[in-house]
Amino acid sequence: MLKLDEQKPKLGDWKDTIKNLDPLGTALFLPAITCLLLALEWGAAEYSWSSPPLIALLAVFAVLLVAFITWQYITRHTTATVPARILFQQSVAFGGASQFCVGSAMLTVSIYIPLWFQAIKEVSAMQSGINTIPLVLSVVVGSILSGGLTQRLGYYTPFMIIGSSLMAVGTGLITTWNVHTSISMWIGYQAILGLGVGCTMQHPNLAVQIVLPKQDVPTGTAILSLCQTLGGAIFTAVGQNLYIDKFTAGLELVGGLDPKQILGGGATDLTKAVPTALRPGVLKAYNNSITKGTFFAALIIACLAIPAALGMEWRSVKDKNSLTQAAAQDEEKTCSADEELAPKVNHDQTEQSLPASNTAQHEVSASGSVWKRLYLWYRSSGQLVSYLTAKANPDLHDELKNGR
Repeated sequence: MLKLDEQKPKLGDWKDTIKNLDPLGTALFLPAITCLLLALEWGAAEYSWSSPPLIALLAVFAVLLVAFITWQYITRHTTATVPARILFQQSVAFGGASQFCVGSAMLTVSIYIPLWFQAIKEVSAMQSGINTIPLVLSVVVGSILSGGLTQRLGYYTPFMIIGSSLMAVGTGLITTWNVHTSISMWIGYQAILGLGVGCTMQHPNLAVQIVLPKQDVPTGTAILSLCQTLGGAIFTAVGQNLYIDKFTAGLELVGGLDPKQILGGGATDLTKAVPTALRPGVLKAYNNSITKGTFFAALIIACLAIPAALGMEWRSVKDKNSLTQAAAQDEEKTCSADEELAPKVNHDQTEQSLPASNTAQHEVSASGSVWKRLYLWYRSSGQLVSYLTAKANPDLHDELKNGR
């Protein structure tokens, strides 16, 4: 039988209980986001915003989000999913806001630009993808240029500010598209937007590696990735709802058409089932629904990226590199000093004079120094990884012997 004292919970048991409850944050957060995305996906497309399913989804989202925030506050010193010291760090907070804005604007625009080409310019799906090449190439060019200049100058904050401004300008110019927009205009506007996104998108991840300790970098990077993907998912649904609402209202003004049939026909077959006299009105309604609805929402969120970039800390990449190199040099100096201070012993005389136990200890220390020298040599020559791989793989033993 167990004694009464043995049945009482101990402090260690409570700590184990808290550790077991660590997944509770994830169990609260994931259903909350799922309810939000379902509400945004079904709103105006499947159900009206006043319907009971959407109201229930939004209510569950609010309750679970409050519960998640409360749980994070309770476990802020123990097992919080998002520690406050990381979340409220200046560069992480503003970097997360910047990633949210960049993900929202970029994903929303990149989805609806091909639809605009298919409907307004009446091109195929493949040709609409080809027409978005200026956007993709400018993103790549902006990322490469800003990365190289950051490596040379040391500061990434100026490029985030410039990139956010270009992104806002490019998104604003895209909202001016109409049926008569020329090729040079839609190519140039996409290039401006892409350069802005490329100059802004990667630098928050770089900032996390500069401002956070090494053990907190994975958590900070995960926060930024969550903000970027969450922003894209939310504003894609927001853009879809704005497009449906505005296009439906525009078709009602045209008259004589079934909005559900037109919406179900897709962008490529937008005007095939429409009488010739009504096609200009349908194209105008479609253009306004995308440019004044979806693209305008992307413009608002792109403008919010500018204050987010202004809030970033001015930290130099070169300072971080110099600290890392200094730490590596200090480690090498310490290793070399230990080798110089180590007593130089004549192995033959020692083996003859010392007892068996002392001889064994000396052999262990001598073998340790040999391995230490071997490690330092391979680390300096850059061959340690290949050596260990060959040592661990039986198929490479012969090659290792021949290499010696």
